[in-house]
Amino acid sequence: MDALSEYLNYIDYLPTLVAFFALIQNWKDINIRWFLILGLTVGVIDNYSMQYAIHWTTHFYAWAIFVNLLLIVPVVFRKQIAHKIYNLTGFNFFYEATKYKFSQHEAAIVLICFISIIGHGISYVEVFLYKSYIIDVLYFKSFVLGKLQLILHILSTFVILSLSFKLKGLNYEANRV
Repeated sequence: MDALSEYLNYIDYLPTLVAFFALIQNWKDINIRWFLILGLTVGVIDNYSMQYAIHWTTHFYAWAIFVNLLLIVPVVFRKQIAHKIYNLTGFNFFYEATKYKFSQHEAAIVLICFISIIGHGISYVEVFLYKSYIIDVLYFKSFVLGKLQLILHILSTFVILSLSFKLKGLNYEANRV
Protein backbone atom coordinates (compact mmCIF):
# COMPACT_ATOMS: atom_id res chain seq x y z
CA MET A 1 0.00 0.00 0.00
CA ASP A 2 2.98 2.33 0.49
CA ALA A 3 3.73 2.36 -3.23
CA LEU A 4 0.06 2.97 -3.94
CA SER A 5 -0.12 5.90 -1.52
CA GLU A 6 2.06 7.97 -3.86
CA TYR A 7 -0.68 7.76 -6.48
CA LEU A 8 -3.50 8.65 -4.09
CA ASN A 9 -2.74 12.33 -4.60
CA TYR A 10 -3.52 11.97 -8.29
CA ILE A 11 -6.65 9.90 -7.71
CA ASP A 12 -8.05 12.76 -5.61
CA TYR A 13 -8.26 14.82 -8.82
CA LEU A 14 -9.67 12.01 -10.97
CA PRO A 15 -13.43 12.60 -10.37
CA THR A 16 -13.07 16.33 -11.10
CA LEU A 17 -11.08 15.67 -14.27
CA VAL A 18 -13.54 13.04 -15.51
CA ALA A 19 -16.49 15.33 -14.66
CA PHE A 20 -14.92 18.11 -16.73
CA PHE A 21 -14.66 15.86 -19.80
CA ALA A 22 -18.15 14.48 -19.14
CA LEU A 23 -19.47 18.05 -19.11
CA ILE A 24 -17.92 18.71 -22.52
CA GLN A 25 -19.27 15.43 -23.90
CA ASN A 26 -22.81 15.97 -22.58
CA TRP A 27 -23.14 19.72 -23.02
CA LYS A 28 -26.47 19.40 -24.87
CA ASP A 29 -28.19 17.52 -22.03
CA ILE A 30 -29.42 20.20 -19.62
CA ASN A 31 -29.90 17.77 -16.73
CA ILE A 32 -26.37 16.38 -16.91
CA ARG A 33 -24.88 19.82 -17.58
CA TRP A 34 -26.51 21.37 -14.50
CA PHE A 35 -25.56 18.39 -12.30
CA LEU A 36 -21.94 18.45 -13.49
CA ILE A 37 -21.62 22.24 -13.21
CA LEU A 38 -22.67 22.05 -9.56
CA GLY A 39 -20.41 19.05 -8.95
CA LEU A 40 -17.45 20.66 -10.68
CA THR A 41 -17.89 23.85 -8.68
CA VAL A 42 -17.59 21.90 -5.43
CA GLY A 43 -14.81 19.73 -6.90
CA VAL A 44 -12.72 22.76 -7.84
CA ILE A 45 -13.25 24.26 -4.37
CA ASP A 46 -12.24 20.91 -2.85
CA ASN A 47 -9.13 20.51 -5.01
CA TYR A 48 -7.99 24.09 -4.47
CA SER A 49 -8.58 24.22 -0.71
CA MET A 50 -6.97 20.81 -0.10
CA GLN A 51 -3.50 22.36 -0.18
CA TYR A 52 -4.43 24.52 2.81
CA ALA A 53 -6.67 22.10 4.70
CA ILE A 54 -4.12 19.28 4.69
CA HIS A 55 -1.99 21.32 7.11
CA TRP A 56 -4.79 21.58 9.67
CA THR A 57 -3.92 18.06 10.93
CA THR A 58 -6.74 17.48 13.43
CA HIS A 59 -9.41 19.60 11.79
CA PHE A 60 -8.67 18.33 8.29
CA TYR A 61 -11.35 15.70 8.92
CA ALA A 62 -13.93 18.39 9.73
CA TRP A 63 -13.00 20.09 6.47
CA ALA A 64 -13.45 16.79 4.59
CA ILE A 65 -16.88 16.34 6.18
CA PHE A 66 -17.80 19.91 5.20
CA VAL A 67 -16.73 19.37 1.57
CA ASN A 68 -18.82 16.20 1.37
CA LEU A 69 -21.82 18.06 2.77
CA LEU A 70 -21.08 20.85 0.31
CA LEU A 71 -21.45 18.30 -2.50
CA ILE A 72 -24.60 16.71 -1.09
CA VAL A 73 -26.50 20.01 -0.76
CA PRO A 74 -26.35 20.98 -4.46
CA VAL A 75 -27.17 17.42 -5.51
CA VAL A 76 -30.23 17.16 -3.28
CA PHE A 77 -31.41 20.75 -3.74
CA ARG A 78 -30.32 21.40 -7.32
CA LYS A 79 -33.89 21.83 -8.53
CA GLN A 80 -34.51 24.53 -5.91
CA ILE A 81 -31.15 26.16 -6.66
CA ALA A 82 -31.98 26.25 -10.38
CA HIS A 83 -35.41 27.74 -9.60
CA LYS A 84 -33.85 30.48 -7.43
CA ILE A 85 -31.28 31.33 -10.10
CA TYR A 86 -34.02 31.35 -12.76
CA ASN A 87 -36.05 33.80 -10.67
CA LEU A 88 -32.98 36.05 -10.32
CA THR A 89 -31.70 35.89 -13.90
CA GLY A 90 -34.57 34.72 -16.09
CA PHE A 91 -32.25 32.45 -18.10
CA ASN A 92 -34.16 29.65 -19.83
CA PHE A 93 -31.41 27.13 -18.98
CA PHE A 94 -32.27 27.33 -15.28
CA TYR A 95 -35.99 26.97 -16.02
CA GLU A 96 -35.27 23.79 -17.99
CA ALA A 97 -33.01 22.54 -15.17
CA THR A 98 -35.94 22.74 -12.72
CA LYS A 99 -37.88 20.10 -14.70
CA TYR A 100 -35.57 17.18 -13.96
CA LYS A 101 -35.91 14.66 -11.19
CA PHE A 102 -33.45 12.96 -8.84
CA SER A 103 -31.52 10.22 -10.71
CA GLN A 104 -29.73 7.00 -9.78
CA HIS A 105 -26.38 8.68 -10.39
CA GLU A 106 -27.19 11.44 -7.94
CA ALA A 107 -28.27 8.88 -5.36
CA ALA A 108 -24.96 7.07 -5.85
CA ILE A 109 -23.00 10.31 -5.34
CA VAL A 110 -24.97 11.07 -2.16
CA LEU A 111 -24.31 7.53 -0.85
CA ILE A 112 -20.58 7.85 -1.60
CA CYS A 113 -20.50 11.21 0.21
CA PHE A 114 -22.29 9.76 3.25
CA ILE A 115 -19.81 6.89 3.44
CA SER A 116 -16.96 9.41 3.22
CA ILE A 117 -18.56 11.54 5.95
CA ILE A 118 -18.81 8.51 8.22
CA GLY A 119 -15.17 7.56 7.52
CA HIS A 120 -13.86 11.05 8.20
CA GLY A 121 -16.11 11.36 11.26
CA ILE A 122 -14.63 8.18 12.72
CA SER A 123 -11.11 9.47 12.04
CA TYR A 124 -11.94 12.87 13.54
CA VAL A 125 -13.16 11.26 16.76
CA GLU A 126 -10.21 8.88 16.74
CA VAL A 127 -7.72 11.76 16.48
CA PHE A 128 -9.36 13.53 19.43
CA LEU A 129 -9.24 10.32 21.46
CA TYR A 130 -5.58 9.93 20.55
CA LYS A 131 -4.76 13.52 21.53
CA SER A 132 -6.57 12.98 24.83
CA TYR A 133 -4.40 9.88 25.50
CA ILE A 134 -7.47 7.62 25.57
CA ILE A 135 -6.21 5.45 22.71
CA ASP A 136 -2.63 4.73 21.66
CA VAL A 137 -2.94 3.91 17.96
CA LEU A 138 -4.98 5.51 15.20
CA TYR A 139 -6.12 2.23 13.64
CA PHE A 140 -8.93 3.52 11.43
CA LYS A 141 -7.00 6.54 10.19
CA SER A 142 -3.83 4.54 9.58
CA PHE A 143 -5.22 1.36 8.07
CA VAL A 144 -8.72 2.02 6.71
CA LEU A 145 -9.36 5.65 5.76
CA GLY A 146 -6.83 5.89 2.92
CA LYS A 147 -8.06 2.70 1.29
CA LEU A 148 -11.69 3.73 1.81
CA GLN A 149 -11.07 7.11 0.17
CA LEU A 150 -9.30 5.42 -2.74
CA ILE A 151 -12.29 3.15 -3.32
CA LEU A 152 -14.77 6.03 -2.98
CA HIS A 153 -12.86 8.21 -5.46
CA ILE A 154 -12.78 5.37 -7.97
CA LEU A 155 -16.50 4.67 -7.42
CA SER A 156 -17.40 8.33 -7.87
CA THR A 157 -15.36 8.36 -11.09
CA PHE A 158 -17.33 5.34 -12.31
CA VAL A 159 -20.60 7.08 -11.42
CA ILE A 160 -19.58 10.12 -13.45
CA LEU A 161 -18.52 7.91 -16.37
CA SER A 162 -21.81 6.05 -16.13
CA LEU A 163 -23.68 9.35 -16.18
CA SER A 164 -21.59 10.54 -19.10
CA PHE A 165 -22.41 7.48 -21.17
CA LYS A 166 -26.01 7.58 -19.90
CA LEU A 167 -25.81 4.07 -18.53
CA LYS A 168 -28.75 3.12 -16.36
CA GLY A 169 -29.12 0.45 -13.74
CA LEU A 170 -31.37 -2.53 -14.13
CA ASN A 171 -35.08 -1.84 -14.28
CA TYR A 172 -36.49 -4.60 -12.12
CA GLU A 173 -40.08 -3.49 -12.72
CA ALA A 174 -39.80 -4.20 -16.46
CA ASN A 175 -38.43 -7.70 -15.81
CA ARG A 176 -41.42 -8.97 -13.86
CA VAL A 177 -43.37 -11.91 -15.20
